[in-house]
Amino acid sequence: MAQPALSLRLRHRRETVRLGRMLAQLLGPGDLIVLEGGLGAGKTCLVQSIVHALGVPKTQPVTSPTFEILHEFQGRLPIIHADLYRLDPSEPLEELGLLARIGADAVVLIEWGERFADQLGDSGVRIQLELRSGTERQCALRARGASGQALIEQLRPRATRAGLASA
Repeated sequence: MAQPALSLRLRHRRETVRLGRMLAQLLGPGDLIVLEGGLGAGKTCLVQSIVHALGVPKTQPVTSPTFEILHEFQGRLPIIHADLYRLDPSEPLEELGLLARIGADAVVLIEWGERFADQLGDSGVRIQLELRSGTERQCALRARGASGQALIEQLRPRATRAGLASA
């Protein structure tokens, strides 16, 4: 597997939330974020912080749409949150309307999407979260395409200043 474009160490939940806020400042219409990691790795926590930082009120719950597959929110722009855990990788994503939103009007956040990488195309950022000891998580961000690389390059100095970047 290729080296991550950006490797971060998230020592506690507050740093995961901080990362989500930093990402939200950089995201625009059409951006895609695919989150991977085991159960409890922090995927939904990161999504929650992104969604709230994009202007969705904190009173509106942001939960993983494991059974519903998709949740849509309206912040400063439309947000689609998908959880593809229960889907078979052979199922076409077009039927969900998900692919039409990537590269279009919404920020698209997908949990468990790497199995659908061929359908998702060559865009966005893949975030791998791995639970380490205690509350610490390792976070690897990899770009898929030019837009993903640009997003990571904008995030890099912010993450370094925040003390999140790891060697």
